[in-house]
Amino acid sequence: MKFVRNLILALALLLPGYSLAQADSVYTPKKKSSDYIPTPLGLEAGGGSMFMAGLEWGSLLSLIYPQEPPEGTEGLWVPDYAFVWSIRTRYVYDFTDHEHGVLLYPNIQFLLGPLFGVAVGPQVGWFSSTGFDYGVSARFDLICVFNVEIGYFFEKKTPYVSFLFSFSILRFGPFDP
Repeated sequence: MKFVRNLILALALLLPGYSLAQADSVYTPKKKSSDYIPTPLGLEAGGGSMFMAGLEWGSLLSLIYPQEPPEGTEGLWVPDYAFVWSIRTRYVYDFTDHEHGVLLYPNIQFLLGPLFGVAVGPQVGWFSSTGFDYGVSARFDLICVFNVEIGYFFEKKTPYVSFLFSFSILRFGPFDP
């Protein structure tokens, strides 16, 4: 079990700065050392069966598979679709058990322009009653602002549904410098 936990933590910390996309030719003309550092992309807050508030992290190099740029396009542009790595750090308050926790949520997102997105990934963190906990989650984004998240925590044996509102810090998320 410790191996799985350590593997998830290592992936959560290392993968958002790594990309299989051709970031040099599509998004950044010159690779800088600051491109590897995850930066805050947006804030989120909302409730449902649990209250959640957090911060999403990513970098320009966290693109896994972007759409090819149209002919004649120079510099940065917003693709119609892309696969992106990101990490969410969040505070959670569980209304049913009256406990709080802190979670790390690395995920892969499929973005279909600014209208729709789907994110899936594991969650690792700590709750006040159970201690270390882990789970899985799927998130559906609408207009990059309204989110519905469905997940399950294995130690708490608790499924949850949350309705979140996202506040973007950058204009186009990971696609804007």
